[in-house]
Order: sequence, then C-alpha cells, then structure tokens
Amino acid sequence: CKQSTTQQPTSQRLSHTESEATNLTPQSLTINMAYISLLSQSQAKGVSYIIHHAPRALSLSSLSSTSTTVSTITRSFASTKQPPRPFQVLGLQQIAIGSLDKSPLSNLWTNIFGVGKIGNYKSEKENVDEDILLLGKAGSSSAVEVDLMQPIDPDKSPKVHVPPLNHIGLWVDDLAAAVTWMESQGVRFTPGGIRKGASGHDVTFIHPKGNEQSPIGGGGVLIELVQAPKDVIDGLS
Repeated sequence: CKQSTTQQPTSQRLSHTESEATNLTPQSLTINMAYISLLSQSQAKGVSYIIHHAPRALSLSSLSSTSTTVSTITRSFASTKQPPRPFQVLGLQQIAIGSLDKSPLSNLWTNIFGVGKIGNYKSEKENVDEDILLLGKAGSSSAVEVDLMQPIDPDKSPKVHVPPLNHIGLWVDDLAAAVTWMESQGVRFTPGGIRKGASGHDVTFIHPKGNEQSPIGGGGVLIELVQAPKDVIDGLS
C-alpha cells in the first residue's frame, strides 16, 4: 500500500479523519507490522480505515512520509447480526428461596413482610415442599410469585436449598419459540424440557453453567422461563 504523494498537513488530515469517524461506521481495518499512517475515505455507508503499524516510536513527522511500500495483514470486521428474536422476555415472574426448613422463611415473608400465601406445592420427583406467596396485587400482571422451598429429603437431588437464592423466573410470551431460538444460540437447558410448573404454567430451566456443546448458561444462576398467559402478555408487552 502506498501513501498518496499529495497530502494535507498532518493536523488537518487527523482532524478530518476524526470528524468523519464520529459520524460514520468503520467498515474495515488493515494492520501492517512496519509503518503507521491513517487514511479515511467517505462512503455512502460509512468510512474505511487503513492502519499501518510500525514497531518503533511514532511521531507526527513519520505520518507525513510520502511513499512506503509494505506488506499487510488484513482483518475484516464485518458487523454480525443476530437472528431476529421470536419471543419477548416480559418481566420477573418469581423468586425462589430455599432452606432446610422453610418455617423461618415463611415467618419472615408472611408475618414480618405481610406477603400473602396463595398456595403450596409438593413434589417427590423434584424433591421440594414449597409455600407459594404473591408479592403485589392478585390478578396484576406485575405481581411476583415468591416460592419458599425446603427439600423433602436433604440428602437427595435436586437440593432446593442450595444455593439459598435458588432461582428466578422470567415471563416469556412464547416459551417454545424461546427455547428453540436460545438452543440455536448455544444456551444450555436443564434436563426435562418444557413441563407444567407449580403454578400451572409451562416452564423450563436454563442451566446455571454452560458446557462445551452449549456454552451459554445462567452465570451461576438457575433461570426459569415461564410461559406467560394472555393477560400477562397483554399487560406487560
């Protein structure tokens, strides 16, 4: 690549380049291991940058050299667009808290906080005995379920008391579409697929940790995705 022999003063060239950079999108970057200069070209869709890099001290005077032929290593930074997301996460559906004994939790949330209990759920398969509370106005799309859980058998899995803040639940408007799309993006789900949850809604869980095949997990947090009913979709969309 050769630098043009007709040049503006260095300060003007840099100022012109900086002005374009604030308004246009960089489309390509060429890195050279021998020399540095900065060129910009206005285009209908953005700016192209060519950068030559020298492993020596740089100075403004070095930018005004006239012609230097160099070999280049080119890297293209094309913008990558994520496929359209065919679902929407609408809001927080629940918070699930676990303990070896849920009685102190129930005392705190019901008697101290005044959050009303609306039901209970027990499952040998899921090793859970839980009280279901509702934070907010009944029937409101913004109300949040609070599940206070204890294991039926502390020595069996799943251990619903570990960690104490066991999982959070998120309303989604199309659970099946969400699972299919997330799996295509590398999200790891726990075994069991989509099934009925304690509140009667279809649910599934994102694994706290990714693996080699599906590298995206919940960052250490178990995340429940919950199919929102129509009234919640209408209220939160």
